Amino acid sequence: MILENTLGFDRFIVIPARKYGNSVQRNRIRRQMKEIFRLYPGRILPDDEKTTGRDIALVVYPGKVSSYSLLESDFHSLLDRVERR
Repeated sequence: MILENTLGFDRFIVIPARKYGNSVQRNRIRRQMKEIFRLYPGRILPDDEKTTGRDIALVVYPGKVSSYSLLESDFHSLLDRVERR
């Protein structure tokens, strides 16, 4: 889910579904997604003079996510779809 905010910067939250596993597994996916978000700040907010930001909520469900590289590629494909909107 993506909503506009008036803060001038993007905020990002990762919400692993309970079906994803125990708390250790859910926290691991949360940490991995935060690291991907940290590594690609320009990919999230390309305009330096932007006065509005976005609140990005990502709900992670169990399934094909099995490695960090797959998670990273899914993240980039998600951003590509968002940019086309």
